[in-house]
Amino acid sequence: MPRAVWQKRWIKLYPMQCLDGSIRYELDSDERGVWYDLLNFTSICNMGGRICDRDEQPFPNSFIANRLNIPLELLERTLVKCEDPGKRIKIDSKGIRIINWKAYQSEYQRQQPYRISKKEQVTQWEKEGKCGHCGSEGHTKYNCPSGKFGHIVQG
Repeated sequence: MPRAVWQKRWIKLYPMQCLDGSIRYELDSDERGVWYDLLNFTSICNMGGRICDRDEQPFPNSFIANRLNIPLELLERTLVKCEDPGKRIKIDSKGIRIINWKAYQSEYQRQQPYRISKKEQVTQWEKEGKCGHCGSEGHTKYNCPSGKFGHIVQG
């Protein structure tokens, strides 16, 4: 999987789950900070929920701790708490895997295939001389009754 750090990456966090969820009482404040850093680092790695290099080789804990600018002991303590069976992470030969990674992914990434196909559809409609908003004939996307500008321009 290619690694593109320059692309915008997003993770979702729900304020109520962060404040009232199990992470609040299971992890100390410094460990919660490490958990959120691990989520960010996972996103940067761009390996589908894993913290590993492009060859799917795990990073050493010392490297991760250095990257997150935290003591190695704090990282290892957090990993132990987060690795309890079925909790937050699983550590295997390919690195650290966030168990519920898809829950942290944004709607933007989930909807991307639909947006691409919509762009292709709009392009096709415009080539055929149809409205780029609804696909009907007789008007354009600028004077489409159901479009963005329909309430302004009638014609």
